[in-house]
Amino acid sequence: MQSPEYPDLLFVPPRAYGHGRDGNHVQYIVVHYTAGSERSTSAEDGAAYDQRRQDAVSTHYFADSNSVVQCVLTTDRANAAYSIGNRRGIQYELCGTLQTRAQWLDPASDATLTNAARQMARDAKRYGLPVRRLTVAEMRAGLKGFCGHVDVTNAYGLGDHTDPGPDFPWDVLLSRTQLFVDEGDDVTPEQAILLQSDAWRTHTIINDEEKVPANAPLIAGQPNLLRARLVGLETKVDQLVVAAAADATRDAAAKVAIDALATALAAAGGSVDSAAIIARIDAVAAAESQTVAALRAEVAALRQRIGAAAQAEATELLKP
Repeated sequence: MQSPEYPDLLFVPPRAYGHGRDGNHVQYIVVHYTAGSERSTSAEDGAAYDQRRQDAVSTHYFADSNSVVQCVLTTDRANAAYSIGNRRGIQYELCGTLQTRAQWLDPASDATLTNAARQMARDAKRYGLPVRRLTVAEMRAGLKGFCGHVDVTNAYGLGDHTDPGPDFPWDVLLSRTQLFVDEGDDVTPEQAILLQSDAWRTHTIINDEEKVPANAPLIAGQPNLLRARLVGLETKVDQLVVAAAADATRDAAAKVAIDALATALAAAGGSVDSAAIIARIDAVAAAESQTVAALRAEVAALRQRIGAAAQAEATELLKP
């Protein structure tokens, strides 16, 4: 079923949830882990389980490494964080379990973080939620933002859950969410991971030289988006060069075969316009070369733009 709220998402209603929010407004997004598997179908499996479980537990979303499944509309209550947390929160179950930071950033969990961040950004924009982790005091005071199930436990004394755990990479999740808030859904998951990697999150490089302190925050802005575009272009150029080399070898063999065929036909009293065929092969090869040259020119232009944009960003970061 298609989600009536976000049509690009699969919608799998659970067995139990609450209609409306009992007069409360959405205050925060609550991050949980499922304490289960990290398979590519874990989100779908979790949603299916919530349709048959007997304990009345549910969530707004499940996120795994390749999808997000919505189960409860954000205007309704999901049963995941006790009474207050349910009425005030949008619940996100990340498919995984208690892990170290390194494990949260392995390929499967890292992709889960990106998928969750993309959807969290949509909800954050819809409900005006700042992309920041709330303190317990801020939650009690009614401030908006993001929190973990552990924070709900500590803020209201409800339950004993401590997920998503002490080593959860909040900085990664929130920086990617902010990126999607700022740049929209046109940022691919691959770009989001690339742009918020540890290397680019902690410092800026200009002309191969570090220009700002290593602990200075990196603005997720134009230089990083240009870098992501550059990586994509360079990869495409490399692929085309490899393909062109393979084509050149194939074309050389084809030309030899065509000349041999023309000679054999001539000996038998026939004929073939081998020159025209070879000219067509050469035209295709020339077009490939022009494509590679155009992409290389775009790479060079992007490098210049990155230098200018990064210089401007570093100047802003270094302002007292």
